[in-house]
Amino acid sequence: MALPFFKKGKDKPPAPAPARRAAPEPVEAPLTQTVMGVGIGPDSGIVVEESSGAPQSPLDEAAILYASGQPEMAERQLKDILGQADRRAWLMLADLYCIQNREKDFEQLALDYAVRFETSPPVWRPSNGQGPAAQAQSASAATLELPGLLDRKAADALADGMTGLDRQAPVRIDFSRIEMIDEAGADACAKILAHARNAQRALQVSGVDRLIALLQDLNRATHSRAVHWLMLLELYQTLGQQEKFEDLAVDYAVRFEVSPPSWCEVRAAEVVQTAPAEPAADDDAFRLSGEITPANDGALQQVCAYAANHAEVRVDLSQVTRVDYGSVSQFIGVLMQCLGSGKRITLRGHNALIHELFRVMGIDQLAQLAPRHPV
Repeated sequence: MALPFFKKGKDKPPAPAPARRAAPEPVEAPLTQTVMGVGIGPDSGIVVEESSGAPQSPLDEAAILYASGQPEMAERQLKDILGQADRRAWLMLADLYCIQNREKDFEQLALDYAVRFETSPPVWRPSNGQGPAAQAQSASAATLELPGLLDRKAADALADGMTGLDRQAPVRIDFSRIEMIDEAGADACAKILAHARNAQRALQVSGVDRLIALLQDLNRATHSRAVHWLMLLELYQTLGQQEKFEDLAVDYAVRFEVSPPSWCEVRAAEVVQTAPAEPAADDDAFRLSGEITPANDGALQQVCAYAANHAEVRVDLSQVTRVDYGSVSQFIGVLMQCLGSGKRITLRGHNALIHELFRVMGIDQLAQLAPRHPV
């Protein structure tokens, strides 16, 4: 197995141009490198190979541009390939906006992402490490969690919980545990959401994608119930998803031969993703932060010292914004040293830009990767 490891092109000067050809106009140098393959051979020895190589895709190129300290060019490259419907490009650009604290650009991208992929968008996470503003607001909201069975009893508990809260304060409804919905629960829950919407209450919802998928499955059944259709219509209304609402309303009218509910322009609920669980207090993973560059990559050597006292090497990269292209060689060397000592390595929490760099450079063959955005 050979692991790609790129070195800067200056190690091999380009061959001189033929004498009869005119000197070309200056152009931006393409991303071509000398590739060093580092791997473990059949006899558990280290194998080193060298050949010419270049990024295999525009996504690879964007990852290398960012790692090389060219975020503007990386951004242009990512924008050019968003239309290919590759979620990795969208997540890379979202993380770039977070790192640069460009919240408005992030919000527009997140909205387009939700429409394009019909799923919850990534969560705003500025690079100051203090957590998203949206999550701060969510933390101040009272959370009402629905159980696995949404029946009349669960709906009544939800209604009682909302009644006991300040009408001016945001309230978060967590649908993530729901596995089953009976008719009485669907009818009551739809009415609760409609009442909150008409009262202009500030709603936050989590786990809503799972609930929508469950209702869609129920509505596809041969003997589907009108209350499940009406609850899904109310969810689309609550979320401000007018196109989906109108499409479903037409299908509802055809299916049950009655007039469907009408769309109302109201404030849409905020979709809040369940935040990833923070590492436990006794989790002694080795944590890196900021940028890892040739000027400060001494921290990588500390990984070896950490590994000497741990059977499993866990490196938390959730606070790392960039791994410089020039530091990848040392990164691979440190990982190889840990592997040589029989250690199992996990790199976790890193952003999408770093994840794609690790993939391009073959680090995914040396360590288990647990990125911030599993794709």
